[in-house]
Amino acid sequence: MKGKLQKMIQEVLGIKPDKVNIIPHTIPLETQLAYFETSKKVKENINYDVVLNNASWLFNPDVSIEDKKWLLAQLASISKPEAYRIIENFVNTAEAGELSDWAKIALIESRMVLESYLLDENQVIVSSGLGGDDSRLRYFVVFKKNDNELFTEAQIKLVEIESQAILENNDGLLEEFNAQSYYISLLILLPINADLKSILIKIVNTCNEYGSFLYNKYLITNVKKLSHNEILHFLKKFDKNES
Repeated sequence: MKGKLQKMIQEVLGIKPDKVNIIPHTIPLETQLAYFETSKKVKENINYDVVLNNASWLFNPDVSIEDKKWLLAQLASISKPEAYRIIENFVNTAEAGELSDWAKIALIESRMVLESYLLDENQVIVSSGLGGDDSRLRYFVVFKKNDNELFTEAQIKLVEIESQAILENNDGLLEEFNAQSYYISLLILLPINADLKSILIKIVNTCNEYGSFLYNKYLITNVKKLSHNEILHFLKKFDKNES
């Protein structure tokens, strides 16, 4: 699987990575985009010794949040174990506070930079709002009831069992399962190059062999977990499109 992933990245980016790092945490995309934009800027003019000497600023309450963000991105760009340990220590302390997500990304980049230097590897980071693990990305999926009747306990159990089985057959994982009156939401992990559409349609079709109770369209996102009101908003759009 990783070979296919590396080939796909090579086709998109023009490089063949030796290792792919997927951000495991659920971090807002705007935070990730802001971090990587800052990371790009700090690399244009960076003095390793000065940055390491200023590392204590991370733990100084008088230093601004923006300055700490810049410093974390600078430290993550330094291929020295000392820089990685500083970020790691910051992540594990209360001082991280509102910088927790930013610091977690910095720690991942720092590890990648250090490993790339020590092992002479070409590595890349793959990110999404919901994160992932190893070679898999996390997705939030919603299945809708096909009529105005409530889900029965048997239908809910069937969706859970079939979803888990089909996901596992595709090297995936069902992390969360939540059933409401007219919809079922799942938090799942699937390989980054998985055929999402085919897998989800298979779940719907397999369940519908027992009564056609699932709507043939579904919601899927890897940006964030949708709230109940957000889900209802999208489901109403489904209904309007059908009318």
